[in-house]
Amino acid sequence: MRRKAFIFKIKPELKDEFKKDHDNIWPEVIKVMKDAGERNLSINFRKDGTLFVYLEIDDSVKASPTPKSADINDRWGKHLERYFVKDDSSVAGPEIEMLEELFHVD
Repeated sequence: MRRKAFIFKIKPELKDEFKKDHDNIWPEVIKVMKDAGERNLSINFRKDGTLFVYLEIDDSVKASPTPKSADINDRWGKHLERYFVKDDSSVAGPEIEMLEELFHVD
């Protein structure tokens, strides 16, 4: 199992709407995530709009993106586009900064 963490920003004033969208996440998005071995996902909000995302990925799942999963991910990303704060408008989705794990204990 691999652990990943990253940050990106949303418009802080849209936090409640962003949460509502995730409370009502499309079932197809959840299925694509599970099929890719992604689990234990959490998103945490800081008042400046920074989101901290943590997830675990099952190494035994070697799922490569299918056209259907890529389409679902693209549609979900476009659905969320209005929330993202970014410097480069040509970037699809949020401008993600991956974080390096320095310490972990089970």
